[in-house]
Amino acid sequence: MKNLKILFSVLILALISYSCNNSAVQRMMEEEPERAVGMSAWEGVEDLKWHVGTQDAVDVAKNMNSAWRSRDYETMRTYLSDTAQLTATNGYTFTNVNEFIESRKRNDSAMNARGATFDWSTTNIFSVDLDPSTGGEHVHADYYGMYTLDGQEDNFRVLNRYYIIDGKIVVWNSYYQEIIEPKPEQEAVEETEE
Repeated sequence: MKNLKILFSVLILALISYSCNNSAVQRMMEEEPERAVGMSAWEGVEDLKWHVGTQDAVDVAKNMNSAWRSRDYETMRTYLSDTAQLTATNGYTFTNVNEFIESRKRNDSAMNARGATFDWSTTNIFSVDLDPSTGGEHVHADYYGMYTLDGQEDNFRVLNRYYIIDGKIVVWNSYYQEIIEPKPEQEAVEETEE
């Protein structure tokens, strides 16, 4: 009987301890505000701050990237809203998804005809959201590109900014930065100047 009382006492103390600890963790989670930083000058959202987005939006960008890399144009189409606005690195804005897909096909065909290759590696992808309660996320995807023609390689960086709603890219803006590699004679001059 004495062992049974000790067992019940230990059990009751354990339950009380668990309950108190669980309540303390819940209070701590409720008291700590969601982290939000930054600013925006966009009309109507000037008072909002940026929140971390979701993996779902990042996955849309990753899946679009995979489809493009494998030149799977029909899968690419599934990640684009029918009314998507797509702006290329040269500033040209495609008026519809079909125009965008057809331009990718023409570019790939022209590269193949010249014997050129175009490849890239993804350096990072992340998502931020101005108002997590309304849906829609801004996904930033950075790439390191390599274009090769006749043994000459041209390297560059590309930043794609997507606005994604319900698993579809609604806006896609692409930005380009040339990487200027020093020429061998420039390197030799710089080494002797030091």
